[in-house]
Amino acid sequence: MSGRSILNAIAVGCWLFASVVAFMIVAYTSFFGVGVIGLVIWFVSTRVDLEQDGAVGAGASPGFLAQQVRTQAEMSRAERAARRGQRLLEAQSARFFKYLGMVLTVGGFAGFWFFQL
Repeated sequence: MSGRSILNAIAVGCWLFASVVAFMIVAYTSFFGVGVIGLVIWFVSTRVDLEQDGAVGAGASPGFLAQQVRTQAEMSRAERAARRGQRLLEAQSARFFKYLGMVLTVGGFAGFWFFQL
């Protein structure tokens, strides 16, 4: 068994666990749970969108950030094009999940409000 198949099995197991947790939240809280899950997806996708350029935060030292800038400046044209394509794909994915989170949030809380009337 290769390392890749082990990692794939772990990833599938984690997705299964996350799906069960999401199902339990929705089963116990109905539309309110859908709204909360939408908020979580919206939050995570926004964080991913904000942190596209690498490490940020209190733990990043000025030397580390300078090394990142130096490395990006020394890239060849092909490496820059590949990185630009990767960033475009990341931005499209983050945008999709951000909109999905918005729709789930609005739909969940609107449904919760509707059934409270």
